[in-house]
Amino acid sequence: TVNCTSRNTILQATAPNCTITVSTGLLGFVGAKRSSPHAAQQTAEFMAEKLVEHRFTNIMLIFKGFNKGRKSVIKGLKKQQINILKLVDKSTVAHNGCRLPKKRRL
Repeated sequence: TVNCTSRNTILQATAPNCTITVSTGLLGFVGAKRSSPHAAQQTAEFMAEKLVEHRFTNIMLIFKGFNKGRKSVIKGLKKQQINILKLVDKSTVAHNGCRLPKKRRL
C-alpha cells in the first residue's frame, strides 16, 4: 500500500512471511521536503531495493490519499525494474462533509 498524506508518503509491502515499511522520514527528509515528489521517488526506489532483496518482482499497488508523490512512486518503482500488475485506488471520498461556517455579513 502507498499512503500519500499531505505531509508524508508511506510505502508498505506485505507478504505472508514479512512486512516492509518505508517512509520519507526514514530516508532523512525533514519538514516540507517530506511531501515533495522527489522524496516520494527516492522512497519508492529504496522500497524497490528492499523488494528485490526479498525476491519480489511483481506487485499490486494500493493507493490511499491524494498527494503530489503518487506518480513519483510509480516512476521510482519502474526505475528499479519492479513490475506493477495492478493499480487500485482506495482513497476515502468525502460524502458532502461538515457544514460550512456561516457567511460573513458586511
